[in-house]
Amino acid sequence: MTQPPGIRTILAAKQGGRCCYCGDRLLSTTARWKKAIHPKAQTIEHLQRKADGGSGHPDNKALACHECNNGRGSIDWLTYKSIKMGELAA
Repeated sequence: MTQPPGIRTILAAKQGGRCCYCGDRLLSTTARWKKAIHPKAQTIEHLQRKADGGSGHPDNKALACHECNNGRGSIDWLTYKSIKMGELAA
């Protein structure tokens, strides 16, 4: 019996292996760069932050690169995506 695919596998397939914010290709989570996590290493992002009442439900999750996940801060996900895509000025 095979295991169902994990959330990372599902999200990677759904997103084409790209960051939900900047659209760059994601690296595996084990990717290291200068003894630190690579900026383009995949991370699981809660679209609505848990601090803002977001849940751990799969519909509230996406893959983001480490750089975008750390850079988002308290900005809502859609505004941050618009900034990263150059649609809004920061």
